[in-house]
Order: sequence, then structure tokens, then C-alpha cells
Amino acid sequence: MIWFNFSTLCDPYLNIFRGIIPPLGGALDLSPILAFLVLNAFTSAAAALPAELPATGVSHEASSMPTMSELTSSQRKWRTRLQNNSSSNNNNPS
Repeated sequence: MIWFNFSTLCDPYLNIFRGIIPPLGGALDLSPILAFLVLNAFTSAAAALPAELPATGVSHEASSMPTMSELTSSQRKWRTRLQNNSSSNNNNPS
């Protein structure tokens, strides 16, 4: 029962890659490997995007930068990461 539900959920996604990589020898299906690689790439790309967008109708240049206490936790993490990257780039010119 669980295998049937799992198969029903995953097969539509895997069928995309089964059309690209046919089974080897009729039994060895390598499409899940490609499916996991693609899913991992999309997950990594989505995690790299900023979580929140500025309010509509307000230009980015005209708005003042909020203080750290006015930011959400994810925004504080991004700002800290960007500040650390810019300070390390300034210390190590290539």
C-alpha cells in the first residue's frame, strides 16, 4: 500500500527522465540519479534567492536601509553573509 502511494507520487516526475535515459539492459533504471541531480540543482538555486522582495511602488534607491533590529531573521542572515563576503573580498584582493 505504501509502495503504491509512493510510486503514484514519484512516477510522473521520474517519467520525464525515463524518456531521456532509457533503462540499461531492460532492468537497471538510472533516471532517479538524474532526477535527484536536477532536484538538488533547483533546491540549491531556490535557497540562494532572497526570501523577501521589497514593497511594490517603492524604488530600491529611494528607500533607506533598515537597521538590523528592523529586519527579519532571514534578512539578518543575508546581510551578515553579504557583509562578511565584502569584508573578506576587501582584505584579499586578487
